[in-house]
Amino acid sequence: MNLTSLQTDTLFLSNTVSAQYTTTNITRNLNRYYDELVAFIWNYDNSWIFDEGETYLPIATTNLVADQYDYQLPTDARQIHRVSILNEDGDTLRLDPISDKRMPQEEEEGTPVKYQLLGRSIRLTPTPDYNKNAGVIIEMSKSVTELSAGGDEPKVEREFHRYLSLGAAKDWYLSKSNITKKRELEKDMERMRVAVKNLYTNRHQDYSPANIKRKIENYS
Repeated sequence: MNLTSLQTDTLFLSNTVSAQYTTTNITRNLNRYYDELVAFIWNYDNSWIFDEGETYLPIATTNLVADQYDYQLPTDARQIHRVSILNEDGDTLRLDPISDKRMPQEEEEGTPVKYQLLGRSIRLTPTPDYNKNAGVIIEMSKSVTELSAGGDEPKVEREFHRYLSLGAAKDWYLSKSNITKKRELEKDMERMRVAVKNLYTNRHQDYSPANIKRKIENYS
């Protein structure tokens, strides 16, 4: 179902018309439940990668700066798969992750060889002693883009698209204090969450690196 179909379905489930439940409000609520569904899926399958174009693995880059060891992650980063840097010669070096919560103390600066994820940032060690444009390279899974155009479709299995319109309709009945209908829709959503959980906890995908292309996005 695309956005237009989801909007129509929401009106059907809400037993109302667009003059009462506006397209703007429906779209906002559909995206709210899109985010909720995505977060729910991630609880059971954190290998799930949003590539948006279905042919690209997202890569974010930013400039490597001398004497700077802390770099902010892109706001839409969900999971970090790999961190690399460019050395002074421009060669790409993959960094090893540090799992210990304590960052090792480096007495000298140099070419980074390790990184640590801390909150919304990546810390490099040792601290770089040189500058390099687009020298920090982050391969990641990222959040989905909100539905906005009529032809936009949720990047989840088609059989779960109605979760969005069920949620948007539930919000309508909540706003009208129709608790009976709200609870009916909540039950439908819970049944769908069970189906989502069953799928994503038992699904195994075989990724072929040869079929993955990369898109460079500059987040400097």
